[in-house]
Amino acid sequence: MPSILNKLEKLKAKRLGIRIQDFSNISAQSQLVMEEHSRLGDVQVRLPKADHPLRMGAYSYMREGGEILHLESIGRFCSIGRNVVLGQPTDNHPIDWVSSSMSVSGAYEASCVYSSIGHDVWIAHNVVVMAGVKIGDGAVIGRNAVVTKDVEPYQIVVGNPGKVVRTRFTMEQIVCLMKSEWWNIDYAALKGLPFDDVEAFLKQLGVQQPMADYGSVEIHNRKIKN
Repeated sequence: MPSILNKLEKLKAKRLGIRIQDFSNISAQSQLVMEEHSRLGDVQVRLPKADHPLRMGAYSYMREGGEILHLESIGRFCSIGRNVVLGQPTDNHPIDWVSSSMSVSGAYEASCVYSSIGHDVWIAHNVVVMAGVKIGDGAVIGRNAVVTKDVEPYQIVVGNPGKVVRTRFTMEQIVCLMKSEWWNIDYAALKGLPFDDVEAFLKQLGVQQPMADYGSVEIHNRKIKN
């Protein structure tokens, strides 16, 4: 049953540009911490433990049709497409028991390992990221990929199982981008940087930049906490 937010909660979420399409898609035990301008489409959120919240960074979005399962974080400026499953457990049915059906074999407790998504990650439609996988900053995951191993920063991964095809930039450029942590810079300052030219971008980052101070809200029991 969808939660009913009071006026203050609605105003706070609206002021921060935070959007959740349907609160009823979030399980009662799932907790989220969402920064400014983060958005969840029609996504099922089923975190395994109430004391392990999901943190979603500023200006990140996840489009409709997906599931968030064993996941602990989505960084800032992430773009996640439709029908994406994040943190899919590998052992949620007992394949070494007589029957894998829990309706006959009884209760079974899967392992609880978490995935994480770094900053500035693009995940295309229909991707599955298995539980325990860490996706590094700046990585790109191609459509329909199944990611079973960690992905290093700025790698491009495609296929089932996912394989690295190349990196987005040279190793020297990647090291500089990682050192810069540009996703922590104030948004207004970022808008003035040349994102279409990595060398010019890195050169301008040599000048001292103001740091971001994004607001956030906590979601617990399908409600935004005051």
